[in-house]
Amino acid sequence: MQVRKNQSRLLLFVSVVYFLFSSLLSAQVSRLEAIHVVEIHTGGVVENVSNVITSDQGTYYEVYGRVGGQLFVGWVEPVHGRLLRVYHERDSNLHIMYQWPGVRVVAHRGGALLGPPENTLPAIEKAIEVGADLIEVDIRQTSDGYLVLMHDETVDRTTNGRGRVDRLTLDEIRALAIKHEGKGIIRVPTLKEALGIMKGRIDPDLDYKEGDISKLIQLVRDTEMIEQSTMYGSWDRCRAISQLEPRMRIRPTADYPLQVPELARTLRPSLINMDWHGVSEQAIRLAHTHGCQAFVNCLGRADTPYCMEIAVEAGADYIQSDRPDLVVEYLKSKNLYRLSDKKTGAVATPLQSERLKYPFR
Repeated sequence: MQVRKNQSRLLLFVSVVYFLFSSLLSAQVSRLEAIHVVEIHTGGVVENVSNVITSDQGTYYEVYGRVGGQLFVGWVEPVHGRLLRVYHERDSNLHIMYQWPGVRVVAHRGGALLGPPENTLPAIEKAIEVGADLIEVDIRQTSDGYLVLMHDETVDRTTNGRGRVDRLTLDEIRALAIKHEGKGIIRVPTLKEALGIMKGRIDPDLDYKEGDISKLIQLVRDTEMIEQSTMYGSWDRCRAISQLEPRMRIRPTADYPLQVPELARTLRPSLINMDWHGVSEQAIRLAHTHGCQAFVNCLGRADTPYCMEIAVEAGADYIQSDRPDLVVEYLKSKNLYRLSDKKTGAVATPLQSERLKYPFR
């Protein structure tokens, strides 16, 4: 009887080890998938790919190829499938054209728990001060056609007034005072004012709750911030945005991993939005291997240092939080904060390129 128990325990142990080992193997991006990542981002033809390399600069596949006769080298991280670097040959030397910039920090509603009231100019200034890379703001249209920062349908929660935003004029909204615990009066800002203090300092992430989408896009064009702006919305909203302005980065949501390939093929976004319940290593890996980056929301009950850490370990490229200061602190401790300048770390939208048509070949 004891022998049989020992055999059962041994069998259970072997099964568990096999399962864990198989999971680790299946979690790694293959050499073929690494090739596809580099193909998408360069538009070139791959000629060779190494096995996984580990050096003092990290762990990666090294992918070689040519585009228009020009040699390029791409590095792909083997667990999450993230594109780490791209070099192009020029004057017989390799020059870095892209370097992953580290995990980007997004201040939700301007960093709603940083102190200043949400969706205000002081909130934007505070988000910049703590080191956020993007600032998410909510936008609604007034009855006379102006765009203002406001999350709710009404002004009731955040101001000393009452009424729906779309039934109030700009002057009526500007006459209201935003509720806050500090001194002085804070007014509801217009989007134009907000973009004015963001420009050259922090990138806007725009959540357009309600209004004329063409009006918003024209305002962003007028401020010359199209290529710096990200826009969140439903699949239909993101499709409309891309048709009106292909240069603007869109951020549609994938609720589960197998939606990621469909999003990549139909909407061709630069970012895939993942609410906390939809975040997984598989979803993030699929985003990377389909030419997108993973935008992870650590909000509500998930807005904790532990969830932020888990999201980073899973391969997130962006972390959105009401406490961006905590995200910055953690990323600095792991050397994952602002690894490149905006020139070599700029977020591209490779899937919008005319050279890419599904299937790629």
